[in-house]
Amino acid sequence: MDNGTRFRYIFRSAEKEAMKKFAAALSSLNVTPNQSEVLLVLYENEPVSLKELGELLICEQKSPSRLVQGLVEKGLIYKGTSQSDARYSVLYLTKEGKEIVPKIIEKENEFDKELAQFLEKNIGLEQMMSILKEYLKGTNSEKKLKMRSIWE
Repeated sequence: MDNGTRFRYIFRSAEKEAMKKFAAALSSLNVTPNQSEVLLVLYENEPVSLKELGELLICEQKSPSRLVQGLVEKGLIYKGTSQSDARYSVLYLTKEGKEIVPKIIEKENEFDKELAQFLEKNIGLEQMMSILKEYLKGTNSEKKLKMRSIWE
């Protein structure tokens, strides 16, 4: 097996294991990592349409409608009418959704700190991010990361 293939599988496996650990950290809040991203994006940008949400999400390649529906069922977001154009529906956080966001941010910060410490100890966080950013240049992922001010 060549190194490119090995790297691809190892990288994908590392991402999968990191998401399992993040899911475990969020489990007490009864949200998944992907649902937490939806809530955080809404918190920073509400109201947004389903299409706008999809343009901002990193976790979802397709339409986020399934994620949104799950969060509506949990009572964390609701669909309302756009104030600027009554023909369009937009998404808002409910009171419960707004209350859970600081808890998500706390769990996310704890997880990110642990991950950053691991990378810094083993390779250098800035070096790793620089390599990955170089790989992502010119992609839709780069565009999304820049839109959310994550790139810099």
